[in-house]
Amino acid sequence: MEIKALDYLLALLRSVLNNEKPPELPEGISFEEVFRVAKAHSVANTAFYAVERLEKKPAETLMSEWEQLRDMAVVKDINQLTELELISGVLSEKNIRHIPLKGSVLKELYPQSDMRTMADIDMVVDETNAADVRDIMRGLGYECEHFGYDIHDIYYKKPIMNVEIHRALFGEEGRQFGEVFASPFSLCERSDGMRAVFSDDYFLAYVIAHALKHYEEGGTGIRSFMDIAVYLRAKPVDTERVCEILEPSGCAETARDFICLSRIWFEGEKGGEKYDKMAEYVLSGGTYGTIQNSVGNKVKSGGRAKYLFRLVFPTFWHMKQHYPILKKAPVLLPFCWLVRLVTKPFINREQNAAKLRALTKNDRK
Repeated sequence: MEIKALDYLLALLRSVLNNEKPPELPEGISFEEVFRVAKAHSVANTAFYAVERLEKKPAETLMSEWEQLRDMAVVKDINQLTELELISGVLSEKNIRHIPLKGSVLKELYPQSDMRTMADIDMVVDETNAADVRDIMRGLGYECEHFGYDIHDIYYKKPIMNVEIHRALFGEEGRQFGEVFASPFSLCERSDGMRAVFSDDYFLAYVIAHALKHYEEGGTGIRSFMDIAVYLRAKPVDTERVCEILEPSGCAETARDFICLSRIWFEGEKGGEKYDKMAEYVLSGGTYGTIQNSVGNKVKSGGRAKYLFRLVFPTFWHMKQHYPILKKAPVLLPFCWLVRLVTKPFINREQNAAKLRALTKNDRK
């Protein structure tokens, strides 16, 4: 049933991107199924623009809920774009160079910017400016939720505004791409003052690399492939050049598969068994994948024993991002492991329990 719902959802999304009359709901599926899949993949608001043009619409209750979701996306879009310009303007005034990332750029290429939702505003700055950026963000009314570990600092302003200021584009997760994107500002083709923009081929390479990171971790969703399709429609990018950029990561072939699946879904190109299997995996994960997929992938690649060991004793790379003292004193790694062993069970309890359930399910297969 869900595969049929996915196929119909893709047809709705294509009609929106092509500004065409959407197909009517086929037999054998319900609007409730389509809505559920669309929400799981963060494209329900986009699909609504097709649904409202149908002759036979969903029941009034579902139609109202769907429309409300679209309206909330419109409001959030306006607020995010306004906030992006505000933050970017202040950073420029303070001579801090920065690069807006992902959805902040892709929004402008969709038929309407609200069609491309984003959970937060992402941008990258020089690591040496991170403390100054923290002061700026606090001055703009943001609370700093995390600072100085992992690859990004996280800010929040009530009621709904989330901002991630990256100091690097990839950390331990996605480290295969670290070398390719180690110097983000050297990959930019132009800048508007202190606000820089990736070259077209490097931007698409980054979009695909970010999606691949999620895909290999636990899965990625329909929106990632729609992003590729929308970008290729707007920009005359040599896709083989994009894959060559990702060659050092060892993921060039998978990047080609991503581009092919995007064209199958949104440009009507022919697929095959290989891409059918990819589609099933994408469908199973939602926007950012699932813990079940994540655990399964790690056990498959390294074995159950290694997965359990790393769950208890993460790599030094991972630990130094969460315990900044290790950057200056690596010798304290065993002590930090001990601290983590004591505190971790009381942090992210639901996620920890989900990992254990996923591991148990994997053992039964």
